[in-house]
Amino acid sequence: MEKTIKVKSTSSNEIYDVVFKDENNLISINCNCKAGLVKTICKHRKSLIDGNFTTILNENDIKTLNEIFNEISKSKIVELFTEIDDIENKIEKLNVLKKKLRKEIGLKLSNGF
Repeated sequence: MEKTIKVKSTSSNEIYDVVFKDENNLISINCNCKAGLVKTICKHRKSLIDGNFTTILNENDIKTLNEIFNEISKSKIVELFTEIDDIENKIEKLNVLKKKLRKEIGLKLSNGF
């Protein structure tokens, strides 16, 4: 199975093709934007995987996406994105702690230990 969903860019007037393929129980999702062409996680693929349909050019494609998501939900991709989200949350908390510690060290350096 191969399905192409046209999506609008959120930052320009560009239209991109997000192509979903399911061959031999292997799901691939590709986009023809700059990030997608170099095989990084582009915001177009990620938003569709997250269920954000606001950038879809043709609303009739929502039904197609729901069919695709039934297949995606059986794959490991959801688990991997959950892992990435967990890591990003941990990084954010660590950055807050780092900023707090830097401020505390700066005060101590200025005022003495």
